[in-house]
Amino acid sequence: MTRAIPDLSKPVWTSKLVAALERAAAAIGRLDARVCVSPVAAPWAIRASWTGYATALRGQSVEIDEIDIFGQECAIKLPGRPLIPTHTEDPAALHEWQARLRQREPHYWRDIATMPTAVGEDWNRRPALLRTLEVTAHHARADATIAPWLTFPALLRSMAVTRATLPCLTVGDKAMRLAPREGEAIILRNLRGLADRADEALDRLQALEDHRLRTAEAIRAAHRPGRLLELAALVQFAPVVSPRQIAQRLNMTLSGAGKLLARAADLGLLAEVSGRMAWRAYMAPDIAIAFGYVTRPVGRPRAAPRQLTELEPTLTAFDREMVALDLVLEKFGVISPAEEPIS
Repeated sequence: MTRAIPDLSKPVWTSKLVAALERAAAAIGRLDARVCVSPVAAPWAIRASWTGYATALRGQSVEIDEIDIFGQECAIKLPGRPLIPTHTEDPAALHEWQARLRQREPHYWRDIATMPTAVGEDWNRRPALLRTLEVTAHHARADATIAPWLTFPALLRSMAVTRATLPCLTVGDKAMRLAPREGEAIILRNLRGLADRADEALDRLQALEDHRLRTAEAIRAAHRPGRLLELAALVQFAPVVSPRQIAQRLNMTLSGAGKLLARAADLGLLAEVSGRMAWRAYMAPDIAIAFGYVTRPVGRPRAAPRQLTELEPTLTAFDREMVALDLVLEKFGVISPAEEPIS
């Protein structure tokens, strides 16, 4: 007799499952609360979409790491990384998903994913996170494409788990399709994975906010800041850059762009990750550490500036520059900063 596929929203409760649900809900709640008020929410969402897309690709059995999506979307071949397979998914899928992420209006969950009309009478009283997993599992069994994994952040918002759409919180669990009867294992694995990704995303959001403050401090202290502010704002959206790209986007000479990047690296605003490549490449310091290109400094990290009153004019200019970049990207209908030169 074939065993029925369990309903992920109505599990057999155990202490492990309760603890995993509590941790995931708390981690997602902390991230959501910070994103809703963060001055760097726009660039964070771009980076988070690359992270989430890599997770979804792995759910499609694509052997890929997050760093490869970062390099591809910033249009830079990173040292020591293989070429991304070209036969896996529609190349436009990422940008189409990013365009949907920009939509401000929330959608009813039935409009987002495939789900049978009939649900239990107690459906709305079940934990929202588990309901989201159940809808995703149904969607994944009905649709073999990457779409079910990518709809998870929108489902979280439609289920009122989050106020913001958090692109890093995709799933990519092949067992939802291949071994759907392993209900408890699927729930525990995904709850723990969501909690881990939410915690990591919060750390990266904090790093972006610290980078914004350190940039303002460095520009204020500089005798001649030049175009450091424009560069730093661009790096928030495109954390992997090269002199050639900066020369194109900021309408500079190649030599001038190289000197600007070297100056930013001397100030600790960028980290060079060129390795043995003939051309230079730079990363935002937190990303360089996360991807293993730079060793984490020994000891307690340098604290971000606390006295913000003196930095307020510089921060205002910096935020204005980021808003302008975000509007340019939205105008072109893409999130990737590598798609169009910004002048």
